[in-house]
Amino acid sequence: MAGSIGLSAPAAAQTDRDGQQRWINIVNRSNVQIYRFYMTDVDTRGWGDDRLGDDVIEPGDSMRVVPTRRQRDRGYCQFDMLVVFENNARVERRGVNLCSTTNLVCTSTRSCRTQ
Repeated sequence: MAGSIGLSAPAAAQTDRDGQQRWINIVNRSNVQIYRFYMTDVDTRGWGDDRLGDDVIEPGDSMRVVPTRRQRDRGYCQFDMLVVFENNARVERRGVNLCSTTNLVCTSTRSCRTQ
């Protein structure tokens, strides 16, 4: 399933009130489905809810994910992310700056890099 999920902002609202852009495209270049995705600001403990819900990101597809309204209103740019693949492999990325990064590209079940 390519495209955006229900947590994404409408096309007209790509920046927050402070003018910062806070979203990330999860790009799956691996050969395994991305089954879950968690994202939280760096000062919050725990991962919270799976941001994909009932969706998955198939190999070759991408999906835009936006932080919760509360996280955006708090003004955070730094976020921790956890990608869980269908085979239960996990990749963590800490301190991703959403105000300057637009893509998290997963090339394997061991490697997801920001661009």
